[in-house]
Parts: sequence; C-alpha cells; structure tokens
Amino acid sequence: ERCPDGVLGERGPIYKFPDSSRECRPCHENCTRGCLGPLLRDCLGDALPVSRKTPTLIAVMVVGGLFLSCSIVLL
Repeated sequence: ERCPDGVLGERGPIYKFPDSSRECRPCHENCTRGCLGPLLRDCLGDALPVSRKTPTLIAVMVVGGLFLSCSIVLL
C-alpha cells in the first residue's frame, strides 16, 4: 500500500518511492529524507551540493591581484 520511509539498513536509513507500476524502488543512496524518483535531483528536502570551486577561484584572484599590485608599486 505504501513504500517504507527511513527503514534502518546497513548503511543508514533506506527510502523508497513507488514507480509507475506501484512497485517500491530504492531512492538514490544520497537521499536522506525520501524521494520522488531514482535520481539525485528527485530527493526531498535536500539541495544539490554547491560547487566549492567558486571560493577557491575568488581566493586565487585576490592573491593574484595583490601580487600584481605590489609588483607594479615596486617597479
């Protein structure tokens, strides 16, 4: 009648969703609050991970800008 939500498994809670034939299928392994489908983007309550490249890029640009500014002042 209903798919299990949060049943404790070997690696933590297991969530399932009903497919078109009303059979319970497992959610993506990274879904921690249930899902509407098998893909990571179908997870409920979880935003997709934010890329961590942006802060690194900003830090490199700031250090590069400081280096360039000091070089110009010294010359």
